[in-house]
Amino acid sequence: MTIIKDIQLYVPKDKELNWRFFNETRAIVSFYSRLLPKLHAKEDKGIQIYCIESLELEKQFDTIAHIIFDYFPVYVETDVEALLALTSDSEKKKRTLEIVHEGMKKAAQEFNWDLHVLEDIYNTIKQAEYENIYPLLKKSSPNKKYVCNIMCHHEVSSIDVYVEIKKRNGKVVNKEKLFSVENTDEQDLFSDYGILQWKLNHKVEFADKDYKKVYRLIFLGKDKPEDLVWKIERDLF
Repeated sequence: MTIIKDIQLYVPKDKELNWRFFNETRAIVSFYSRLLPKLHAKEDKGIQIYCIESLELEKQFDTIAHIIFDYFPVYVETDVEALLALTSDSEKKKRTLEIVHEGMKKAAQEFNWDLHVLEDIYNTIKQAEYENIYPLLKKSSPNKKYVCNIMCHHEVSSIDVYVEIKKRNGKVVNKEKLFSVENTDEQDLFSDYGILQWKLNHKVEFADKDYKKVYRLIFLGKDKPEDLVWKIERDLF
């Protein structure tokens, strides 16, 4: 038995449409995937949700030609172009959640999962107002007084990356946006960035794995927030 770790939305009729749909729905799909508990499947490690115009078309698709290896296929009737035409990112997130949840309920019937688990995920995303925020890297300072978090704010058209310094009691010293990437596949971001190291108790560096993009934060906390010393240097080679 394997554990389901990922969900993928797929538009089989058009590669270009599929790529755009994947990008603009990934924020919620990754949110749902991240909240999955240990759901066991036969030999599958993920769920591939086919988004098709009508469920009557299901039998026309050759799953061998389209399915991602080790992903279990389910079919959800979806007006893909209507979702992409929405001008509100909030509405896109809401529509995406409904698609993902419907697909996962179909998978639950196949694998005999507890539907209450999926309802909890669904409600958690709604309660979070569809804001998918998660840590990329985290490390404590040498003197153990501070924690540096590299945080991802996963949006419809980008992933925004922030540096955040907290005291050990959880109080935020300061937070600042470092950069945005238009590629909304979080796995690519995880593959590119993996270095976070403290140089001193008040100096920390965040870099890509090739050390060609380096973000250096120098700070000095004060009793009064307005007296905070905070400087970010960017070295792009």
